Amino acid sequence: MVDWTKLPEELLRMIAVRSFSAVELKRFCSICKTWRSSVSTTDTPLSTNPLIKLKPLVISVYTNGGLQQINDLNLYAFLSRASFFRVTLSSSSTQGWLIKSDVDINLGTLHLLHPLSRLPLLHWCQSFDLFKFTLTEIRQGFLVHYSRSNEAAFGFKKLVLAGKDRVFGIGFDGKIRYWNGEIWTRIKDQIGEFVDIMVLKGLIYALDSQGIVWWISSYSLSIFRYGTSLTNECGRDLSLVECCGELYIVDRLLEENVLKRKADSLDDDNAYVGVVPRITNVIHDDVGNEKCKVVERECPKTVGFKVYKVDEELGKWVEVKSLGDSAVVVATDTCFSVLAREYYGCVPNSIYFIDEKEVEVKVFKLDDGSIASMFGFERSCFQMFVPSFLCIKSANHLIRKSSLSSPFRVLNKRYN
Repeated sequence: MVDWTKLPEELLRMIAVRSFSAVELKRFCSICKTWRSSVSTTDTPLSTNPLIKLKPLVISVYTNGGLQQINDLNLYAFLSRASFFRVTLSSSSTQGWLIKSDVDINLGTLHLLHPLSRLPLLHWCQSFDLFKFTLTEIRQGFLVHYSRSNEAAFGFKKLVLAGKDRVFGIGFDGKIRYWNGEIWTRIKDQIGEFVDIMVLKGLIYALDSQGIVWWISSYSLSIFRYGTSLTNECGRDLSLVECCGELYIVDRLLEENVLKRKADSLDDDNAYVGVVPRITNVIHDDVGNEKCKVVERECPKTVGFKVYKVDEELGKWVEVKSLGDSAVVVATDTCFSVLAREYYGCVPNSIYFIDEKEVEVKVFKLDDGSIASMFGFERSCFQMFVPSFLCIKSANHLIRKSSLSSPFRVLNKRYN
């Protein structure tokens, strides 16, 4: 019988640095003293998830009182991460659940969030034994927060991390920026308004409001058109998603006349109607201070989705009716796909989502166009979001409507 404690230290270190999650690394270290001593904090995954500071010395903000500038050397912006994990029983890893946490599990605790938003998950058990479960990190979502503040920085609507510390983001003004370590820098030669950005196989892709995909060079910071645009019939609430290694566009179809612009410019006093104090509506970049226009949504309801992928022979985007065994998860900070067979109750060829200002999880089935809602936990198609080990005392927190007045509070509010 092989004595696993006698493995060469060099081999043990190679295994440790390839751990796919912090929990797996903890399990590795718990085997024996030899395995634990082989791990160094400088060459393990623990060192690949640093706090990325986005520190402007002068922060310009718009509040109900107008334009203000904050000069505080101790106040900085940082990249806030939330991770999605696939959780399985160690004794049986065939199927599992999907959970979300905004606290690094290296700290020994899980601060669980609503699976499709940044709202805290309430009424769950205080602790459980991680060694009884296998946690695999499958996706990360990002927001910008300011230190010593419970509010998120509302300047950005989507951010991605390319590599270890290369941050790219789309502001509410529709422009793409890159954090160069000192200041946000605009990507060169961009035109139009961008709505989504993602990293696929190490490459950075961005999607504009006309359904055109662009490729961004992380070295020259230039942008290049990737393909043709979508048909004009799409609803223009678009997201990029990777499915089975390929790039797809998800088009959310909303009720008509649900989007209106309160003002053409923040210079108009009426633009401050409903704005909550300390919301940041200015992005300071290499060009200057960019004002982000205030947009108010009248609680739009999703009535369906369309999904597109590139037909290589035709050289254009075509609508697809089947995702096979895959399902798409549309969260407020990211969009990704999962294999349905790997999660309890997950419906293949479907899209899981929430509407704005709501936290009720819904599922859209591509095969028949139907939408099912999560009225409690009795519906098996939502079982993937309800791990049995959480011992949740009340389900109402997952389905109640949000009473927050700002449409962005659900998307961006930080909870300590």
